[in-house]
Amino acid sequence: MNAMAANAAQPMELLRSGAARLVSIFGALTSESTRELRYILDFDGEYRVFDVRVDGPVLAATAITPAASWYEREVHERYGIDFEGHPDLRPLTQHTPDYRFLKVAGDGVCEVAVGPVHAGIIEPGHFRFSVVGDTVLHLELRHFYTHKGTERLFEGSDPNLGVMIAESVSGDSCFSHAVAYCQAVEHATRAVVPERAGAIRLVGQELERVIAHIGDVGALCGDVGFSVPAAYCSRLKENLLRSSADAFGTRYLRGISVPGGITRDIAAPSARALRQAVRSVTKDFADLAQMILETPSVQNRFESTGVLKPESARDLAVVGPVARASSIKLDVRHDHPYGAYKNWLFEPVTYHYGDVLSRARVRIDETAASALLLEDVLDALPAGACTGSMVVPEDATGFSAVESPRGELLYWVEVRRGTIARCHIKSPSFQNWPALPLAMPGNIIADFPLINKSFNLSYSGCDR
Repeated sequence: MNAMAANAAQPMELLRSGAARLVSIFGALTSESTRELRYILDFDGEYRVFDVRVDGPVLAATAITPAASWYEREVHERYGIDFEGHPDLRPLTQHTPDYRFLKVAGDGVCEVAVGPVHAGIIEPGHFRFSVVGDTVLHLELRHFYTHKGTERLFEGSDPNLGVMIAESVSGDSCFSHAVAYCQAVEHATRAVVPERAGAIRLVGQELERVIAHIGDVGALCGDVGFSVPAAYCSRLKENLLRSSADAFGTRYLRGISVPGGITRDIAAPSARALRQAVRSVTKDFADLAQMILETPSVQNRFESTGVLKPESARDLAVVGPVARASSIKLDVRHDHPYGAYKNWLFEPVTYHYGDVLSRARVRIDETAASALLLEDVLDALPAGACTGSMVVPEDATGFSAVESPRGELLYWVEVRRGTIARCHIKSPSFQNWPALPLAMPGNIIADFPLINKSFNLSYSGCDR
């Protein structure tokens, strides 16, 4: 990762030329309280950070890449920076009574509002459909009902203790958040993580991925009324959660990763038991997944439903299984190997149709690949310590990106006078939610729960 002082023209030119992928844009205040913009781009095989001092309006990157829209709306709202040429600077995280939704006019056009309070036990989000009959013409979403100001909570914290805040961002991927945060702090402090700790972190991340993917496939079955496979997936997920508790003392791997290493080692008998559990569960899941995919009623509901075209996915710089289902070969483990992933060859799974079926297939295939990786790593855990020494400097910055179950997750940490002055979180859900409305037009409104589930984005992770 390279950081450099720049003017806004430099990242804009890279985006305009198509040579770089937008990863994140966020604001910050310098120690002199000067406003600053930071652009993080994936360029020439590495992440590059551009620091831009702001003393007036800035050209909107949204005019070049639609993926910048939410980032610039958030920065405008929080830091008062004006973006020239931005088509939509409505408030993003703050809810005002005069918020203007897009109106679709025409004979027979009706609006259907869903949420923010839902029938199920899920977090709030508002979806406003414009429909003719059952066919969706347009979908606009409104989130941030669970906005917690998490980035501000980090400010003034001891870098060693901030991991507890990171774990609270999105409960079902708390280990990915913990590792991403810890790696950012380690990058800032130049700490060296012991090899054994890195390998166990890999085990935790892949176990979290397998648990998430099995749960997601089961939820998709539930949304099309295929209740028996849905129940089986719940059982398989529960088996792995119990195996996690047996091996690590925690079902969702909370409190395991800390800056400098891990808090709990895994003994050889526990490693063997976890390996056997992963092998057994993923074998059963592979048989179950084959049956699911070969069931005509499932094929009828999944195939050609909720298509996200590759060009739309690229315009919005989507990440994770959603991107890989739309033929975008993007995976942090492959493109920017980190931790113990540097020791293992890894090839992303991609499909080309961008529909619900493709997103299900990506998760099924990734579960099998993660199972093999888990078995190999658990068989070859290196010896040694689980924590290394770390000294927090007075002033430093650190950056980290990991591949969470939903995709690229990024943490930027800035330390001043020994405490955190700024922490930026780019979650895959924040990146991917704007793409969901593009998968809805032409589908019937009854398919929205299925399409939404196939994206499986986190409200809390987005709102943060």
